[in-house]
Amino acid sequence: MRKFLLTVGIFILLFGEVLAQNRTITGTVKDANGAPVPSASVIVKGLTKGTSSSSDGSFKIIVPASAKSLVISGIGFGSVTVNIEGNSDLGTITLQASNKNLDEVVVVAYGASKKTNITGSVATVSGVQLADKPFSSVDKTLQGSVAGMQVSSTSGAPGSATSIVIRGIGSITASSSPLWVIDGVIATTGDLTVNTTSANVLSTINPDDIESISVLKDAASTSVYGSRAANGVILVTTKKGKAGKTHLNFSTEIGQNSNAYSPTNKPLTSVQSQTVLRESLINAGYATDDASADALITDPVNGLGILSNYTSVNTNWLDVVTQKGNQSQYNLSLNGGNDKTQFYASAGYFNQIGTTIATDFKRWNGSISVTHKASDRVTFSASLNGSSTYQHTPSNGGTFANPVLASFFLLPWYTPYNTDGSLRYNDDLGEFPANGGLFNPVVQAAYNKNNTRQTSVRGNVAGELKILQNLKFTSRYAAEYFDVSEDQYRNPFYGDGYAAGGDAYSAYTRVFDWTWTNFLDLKQNINRNGDFYFDFKLGYEAQQYNYYTLQAGGQAFPKTLSLQYLASTATPTTAYALPSGTATTSEFAIGDINYKDKYVLSGSFRRDGSSVFGANHRYGNFYSVGGTWNVNEENFLKDVSLVSLLKLRASYGENGNSLGFGFYTPLATYGYGNNYTGLPGSGPNNVGNSNLTWEKNKVANIGLDLGLLKDRITATIEYYHRTTSDLLLAVPLSLTSGFSTQNQNVGSMVNKGFEFTLGLKPIVTKDFSWSISFNIAHNINRVTALYLNNPIPSAQGNFEYAVGHDLLTYYLRQWAGVDPATGAPQWYADSSLKTITGTYGGAKQVLRYSASPKVYGGLTNTFTYKGLTLDVQFNYNYGNYVYDTWGSYLNSEGLYLGSFNQMNNELKAWKNPGDKTNVPQIIFGGNNNSYRGSTRYLYKGDYIRLRNIQLSYSLPQALLKKVHINNLSLYVRGTNLLTFGTAKDLPYDPESGIYSRTNLEVFIPKTITGGIKIGL
Repeated sequence: MRKFLLTVGIFILLFGEVLAQNRTITGTVKDANGAPVPSASVIVKGLTKGTSSSSDGSFKIIVPASAKSLVISGIGFGSVTVNIEGNSDLGTITLQASNKNLDEVVVVAYGASKKTNITGSVATVSGVQLADKPFSSVDKTLQGSVAGMQVSSTSGAPGSATSIVIRGIGSITASSSPLWVIDGVIATTGDLTVNTTSANVLSTINPDDIESISVLKDAASTSVYGSRAANGVILVTTKKGKAGKTHLNFSTEIGQNSNAYSPTNKPLTSVQSQTVLRESLINAGYATDDASADALITDPVNGLGILSNYTSVNTNWLDVVTQKGNQSQYNLSLNGGNDKTQFYASAGYFNQIGTTIATDFKRWNGSISVTHKASDRVTFSASLNGSSTYQHTPSNGGTFANPVLASFFLLPWYTPYNTDGSLRYNDDLGEFPANGGLFNPVVQAAYNKNNTRQTSVRGNVAGELKILQNLKFTSRYAAEYFDVSEDQYRNPFYGDGYAAGGDAYSAYTRVFDWTWTNFLDLKQNINRNGDFYFDFKLGYEAQQYNYYTLQAGGQAFPKTLSLQYLASTATPTTAYALPSGTATTSEFAIGDINYKDKYVLSGSFRRDGSSVFGANHRYGNFYSVGGTWNVNEENFLKDVSLVSLLKLRASYGENGNSLGFGFYTPLATYGYGNNYTGLPGSGPNNVGNSNLTWEKNKVANIGLDLGLLKDRITATIEYYHRTTSDLLLAVPLSLTSGFSTQNQNVGSMVNKGFEFTLGLKPIVTKDFSWSISFNIAHNINRVTALYLNNPIPSAQGNFEYAVGHDLLTYYLRQWAGVDPATGAPQWYADSSLKTITGTYGGAKQVLRYSASPKVYGGLTNTFTYKGLTLDVQFNYNYGNYVYDTWGSYLNSEGLYLGSFNQMNNELKAWKNPGDKTNVPQIIFGGNNNSYRGSTRYLYKGDYIRLRNIQLSYSLPQALLKKVHINNLSLYVRGTNLLTFGTAKDLPYDPESGIYSRTNLEVFIPKTITGGIKIGL
């Protein structure tokens, strides 16, 4: 015992002697504007010992008595050497920003990194580019902003969903959408509604609250998200408070919406319809001239029975169902704090009335974020974001209640109102019978409703403990709650609800999910100079997703429009409720080794366990490796002023896809509802597959980043090759099993291509500057294997999935045009397109033409003169084909004449031998199946769109200081103002979603707004 005490005493004396030889140095690192610089590197010169500054820029470091100076640097800043002899408090150390724009800090998985040291493919979009745009959700603002990211909308309804695909479609039956991560937490996205035409969870987020977005595209950047990273990852960072003076910011924008696209191929007018009707009857042999044709058209017994004065009425149904929609938004934010505590708070209101009747969207939102430094070692943060949205949408597709369908299909001599101004339905002329035919869209909009309310709350709490100067522990818990209520009512007087005496349907959906992440972060210098170091993260993450839906329906309402909820129905028809959910548990590791910012080697590993897969394959391993060589840091280039950046990088890795194909697919399950004599009954409803596992992606990426003339010219060129295997497909089973198919992991596909991003600053002077940003992407998709390599019909449209072809290759009969001698329709009878047939049944279906664009991207020009700034952004799409789903009804060559309106393309129909046209002769009753589906209804989907143009003026600072205002700017903006380069006869907007098909959706809006932004 005495020996032990003696040993302890000697140790204490020695330790005290060591402490006596050391001293503590403190200071605060700030930028040239006085803002704190967090995570700045503080190294004892000549030693490996070092630390980093906290979120408020302060640092404390214990140094040997012999130490004479510190080397302090930060990401995006140059380094400074500070003398510490005889000084323990250095006060404020100011870092000057580096001249290299590419030295910016970029948010990546579970942290941030200097852009020049990233080994993967990461693109960033700043919050400035997202704020104040007239869009209901942040995903819509990303169109044309990132090379390789295809953003497209099928619907222009306010609050509608947007399709995003990064580097091609990566799955057949599972999800092809990227994973969204908001403030480090895996987020719920998509459409949570049951009955709404198109809704979007992301519309609950105010884009004005977003600081930045990082788009992760290759394995080196995404594979740390494991089984959910196959389709890329989008990281969203929301705004946080900053130390310093409290700032109050307010912005407002008001304007108007109208249709963005005006085609030349439009529905016929009444007079044009008369021309076509006469022609069709004469060609069919029912009449010999216009007079006899007119007699037949108006004959109520032996003819069509159309009113004799029908040409005197001409209703433009497009004008009836569209509207000039108002647009407005208001945003207020407050941020500030001190060295210990920073805060950010915001509130906003967004209101958009769509281009089509019965479409509108409102959002009320608020958020608060607080970061508190409890001590030099402990930091806490918390944030809460809540919103409430209201959405009103009509039907879409082929439903008679769809107002967009009505604008094309309704006959022009019908009118929406009676002579006394009342709504027209169940009328004596039979134009709008109470139960049948095309509906009067004005009545549907006035008498029916289809409303959705979403309430969302997102929040997270996080703590950071600095265990050692170079080792910290982070724990973060986050949760999301969504409450979605839908109410549909169809009146008892007219339309879909008439036969049932009126009906109603309500749905309630509740989602609660949480993510808990814990990880250690070790940053260790390897040499004395601190320019050779590694950064290693080791973590654990758990997530749970809980879903609940309750649905009810009823019919037989009292004969009044005042009672529209299920409580008033006489007969219940639907009652359904079901909970479901998933869980994922993960371990992950991320590592980087950096030598003098010249060479960076990175790696990641993740092991996921997911409840959505079979018992035999519930766990999977995912990894990546990447490397970067900053050639410009080599001695032979370091002093070459022409080259500011020359960076080569490469990566390879594997990740997976566990999203989008059901929660219980691997399980052999029973379902209830097979009732007998009023008693409950059940039966098998899923065959299950315990060997089911995730779809796997192997991704290779090579990139070159270039900066010239102090970044007056910047460029990024990338090539990628992405192989997807173990595709989840329905494999045929013998019907003796009781099931027709079983989900299995079979099939594979490849996406490969290149991306190019260019930044130019052609002019930079004291008063005037001009900058250009351009990106282009080209992707090749090929299916390489299927079950028994047999083609699979697509559920997404007129496609067939076949080995050796693009996933979105149309499988159609090939239109051969019109026989110039007879005016008869023609098709190709063979795949070589050499033999022509006049029989539709003799035409061969061929895989030809694709809905996938060959190239797509964006171009932005920014001009600045003193306080004036002009931003002009285009997005473009080239090489795909759009299929007109409803063309066979609207271009029928006489089949639907008198029942549905036709397009004015029918005026170009064949009339005389020798005529060259693509429209067959019009014959009442149809012309030999000319209307049937074929490549006749394919149009080139090429277009260039003026996505955004904004002219703004910022008042001079000298003037604003006199009235104690930090900044004040005014602007006018136009969105989707012009569309160029479209196919001549394309009847619909060329922006038609990833699958390039039209489905009579709400028209995409053109918006003109004006706004003001003020900061105090």
